[in-house]
Amino acid sequence: MQYGIYIDQNRCMGYFACVVACKDWHDVPAGPASWLRVKTIENGKYPSLFVAFLPMMCYHCLKPACPVNAITKRENDGIVTVDRETCLGKDTGKTD
Repeated sequence: MQYGIYIDQNRCMGYFACVVACKDWHDVPAGPASWLRVKTIENGKYPSLFVAFLPMMCYHCLKPACPVNAITKRENDGIVTVDRETCLGKDTGKTD
């Protein structure tokens, strides 16, 4: 079995509250580092403009890439876990 994350992109207003909530949940310090990013998509010309926001989080790869194996995927449910002590980005604030 593998779980997934569903986001109704039509309801995303680009407030970045999901980024703040993710950082709080995972104890990521204040600053630019984040496990969840929101991409802004802009298209068109005035007066016909299009703006959308695309939340991009861990996509739960089949084999997460990590040089020190700090990112693993559980066999039983497909959840991706990060070993914070092993992760190379723990001291620099970088997550990838």
